[in-house]
Amino acid sequence: MTHDPLWCALFDQVWVLSLPGAQARREHIRQHLPAHGLTHFDFFDATPADAPEVARALASGEVLQFPPCFRCGGLDCGKPDCNNFLIPAQVACFLSYRRLWRTIAQGPAERVLVLEDDVFLHGHTPAVLRWLAAQVAQGALAWGPGPGQPPALLRLGWARGAEHEATDPAQFRLAATLRMANPCHALNRAYAQALVDRDRGICHTADVYQHQLAPQPGEALTVLPPIASELSWTEGRFASTIHPKPVHVQHLQAQGDTEAAAREAQRLATHVKKKHFRPLLISGHPRGGTGYAAALCRQLGLDVGHEKLGRDGISSWMFAVEAEDNPYAGDAVARSRRALAWQHLIQVVRDPATAAASVMRDSRYAPPSYAFRRAQILRHLRVDLDRLPNPLEQALWSVTSWARILQAQQPALVMRLEDGQEALRSFLQAQGLLPEAARDMALDTRPVNANKRYKGVVYDKPELTPADWQALSPATQAEVAWYAQTFGYALPWSAAAGQAQGAAAPQTVGALSEAAHVH
Repeated sequence: MTHDPLWCALFDQVWVLSLPGAQARREHIRQHLPAHGLTHFDFFDATPADAPEVARALASGEVLQFPPCFRCGGLDCGKPDCNNFLIPAQVACFLSYRRLWRTIAQGPAERVLVLEDDVFLHGHTPAVLRWLAAQVAQGALAWGPGPGQPPALLRLGWARGAEHEATDPAQFRLAATLRMANPCHALNRAYAQALVDRDRGICHTADVYQHQLAPQPGEALTVLPPIASELSWTEGRFASTIHPKPVHVQHLQAQGDTEAAAREAQRLATHVKKKHFRPLLISGHPRGGTGYAAALCRQLGLDVGHEKLGRDGISSWMFAVEAEDNPYAGDAVARSRRALAWQHLIQVVRDPATAAASVMRDSRYAPPSYAFRRAQILRHLRVDLDRLPNPLEQALWSVTSWARILQAQQPALVMRLEDGQEALRSFLQAQGLLPEAARDMALDTRPVNANKRYKGVVYDKPELTPADWQALSPATQAEVAWYAQTFGYALPWSAAAGQAQGAAAPQTVGALSEAAHVH
């Protein structure tokens, strides 16, 4: 038996919002909706999180950036799992709905039912629809089929709860109760136009905008009991397309799909939904002084963690880039720079004449460090360290490439490891971050972690001779010359090595050898 006439009595068109590649969800819709009498519907292709328009929206300033929190307007509410910044998937969702609202506003249908592709219709749906139709016929609900209707939004379904079980027809009602009803809601063309007209940029999630922020008094009503719930957030049948949920891991485990459960658990572990704000982010190359800089800040009375978050900031070579999962992290925030917002970026640099051997040792005995740097340098600069002829040239290109990546971010201060202590103190004082007691204190400038242990073992650094430096390829010599000139170091192969030269402005990536440059 079909209930299409019942649906058609209330809705002129049905859109199902769905990502183009969501085949399992679309198959669910093709089976589930007809089973409930809804046979006429169309898919509306949603915007993926990695679509160019999402990147453009984020880069254009249209999306509210953290800080502050887009929910409470503060820096930190204290909740460890608060989603306080708009992630790309949320921006994509808003863009998808914005296109849908414009489509409805410009289309012929006056009353449109909108479903998401994980919707689940409940058995009492026909009874509620008949009751709604009666309310329209009696004039108790302004939901007429003709043009000229006032803006109207009907909230029909949300995350499953006790309200879905209250199915006594005597308790059916319309209320102003706020519910985030993106899984199942209806709007007329006038309200779609209102959503377009009232849109002032992406300052919140799509559901909060259309169900809470945009409606004016009397425009939005909630139907109780709801006719629908969803199968992602509360049921776990599908993976959430916004924030991964433990319930989906549990569902996969219950289905015996251990591989998929493990993948989803990893996605959950690396997902960033909350940003932390700190005054300082310090970064540089591994074995280049980030540990030293963190210790120096602590001497000066600031809590800056080394590869972990402190009250005043973090010093981590891995935070030069945004990555999915950093190989060395002292806490959850240090796993990805995407979890941090900062006020001042400080770049630490080291003389290449002394850095090279330390980096060569690090690349050999800390393979995750080398693999991480290689992948990020390849991604940012199209330079493949593996294609360089020897460990010295690999180390030098790693140092200079990492410096270029940081220079492109316009650091507020460049601190030389060898003699930048007072420059750091002066900078902190100028920014109002330096405690009074630290203004004239003597500093301990001894090296930090000079004899680094690799899995408990201290390895000797390789010995570099003048011949090693003279044998560098012309491209590598040019690259090191850029670094030396930019940061005021002598050329390692010159007789004046160790004596500072005047600094110059950074240049673009120069004469890359064909062997290293990936086309």
